[in-house]
Amino acid sequence: MAACGGNIKNKVTVNKTVWDFLNKETPSKLTRLWEESRVRILIDGETSEIYVLRLSPESHVPANALYLARKALKSLLKETEKELKKSCKQHQLSGCMAYGDKNSEHATELHIRGTYSRGAQSTGGRGFPNTGAGSSHSSSRDHRREDPEDDRENQCPICLGEIQNIKTLEKCQHSFCEDCITRALQVKKACPMCGRFYGQLVGNQPENGRMLVSKDSGLLLPGYEKYGTIIIQYVFPPGIQGSEHPNPGVRYPGTTRVAYLPDCPEGNKVLTLFKKAFDQRLTFTIGTSMTTGRPNVITWNDIHHKTNCTGGPQLFGYPDPTYLLRVQEELRAKGITAD
Repeated sequence: MAACGGNIKNKVTVNKTVWDFLNKETPSKLTRLWEESRVRILIDGETSEIYVLRLSPESHVPANALYLARKALKSLLKETEKELKKSCKQHQLSGCMAYGDKNSEHATELHIRGTYSRGAQSTGGRGFPNTGAGSSHSSSRDHRREDPEDDRENQCPICLGEIQNIKTLEKCQHSFCEDCITRALQVKKACPMCGRFYGQLVGNQPENGRMLVSKDSGLLLPGYEKYGTIIIQYVFPPGIQGSEHPNPGVRYPGTTRVAYLPDCPEGNKVLTLFKKAFDQRLTFTIGTSMTTGRPNVITWNDIHHKTNCTGGPQLFGYPDPTYLLRVQEELRAKGITAD
């Protein structure tokens, strides 16, 4: 089990690996939990393998907020544990190296080499099952060039053989065998070397929403006191779910969400990316509330927003020195970049 509350109603224990995976992969789920419950989640203690989490509700929240937040947290931890096991199973040939740092080019390359070098032994040399066309690649590995640098430049990172019918990706300039990269992009539209996204991802965010932006020069965010604040207001009226939603034809209520960015160059860059994500219907989705269990409501969709001005990362506010960089990586994983 990922978590157990025992008889202490405001505490939950969680395996460190599960908690770290949750914070690294889907921090927006914790953001959503806080926004819906106004209950803080703090690390109250730890052992070599577990964290003890303490739930601390704000003074003005309903009497049952702590109970609902604790129930939602335990459900989220169980869900995360399943996702972690699934991730490890998918990458078991490489020892789950992809989890170590999904955005590291070095880790990605090692993961690819670990997976496909093993796959090449049983799939004809390309790392993809049943290709029936790996003999030339296998042969090329038996006849390496004498110059190691030249050899690496002409080696396909996927099948590890000499590149056949070279295909160079436009944005990142990484090169592969045409057949190898075609198959890889069918699985995931991203460069296997650097993770650069190719194509445009479109979500199922309700189409009748608005993203309103204003600026307040007198509102200062901790860590960005030299700048004013960008205030983002997302407004959605009630509507009816479409064919892309969980329950087509069923109504959903409206909602308003507010987020904050520093009015600095990097903050304005993130604002531009947020606009792209909103236009591609990626910022929100329709699902079930994590705290109330209420279905058919508008919820955040795994793009981390700062919904408080203060309180630091634990309250989804500032100061948080690495937030602007982290959220750009989250957006980059969805294909949202400045170029």
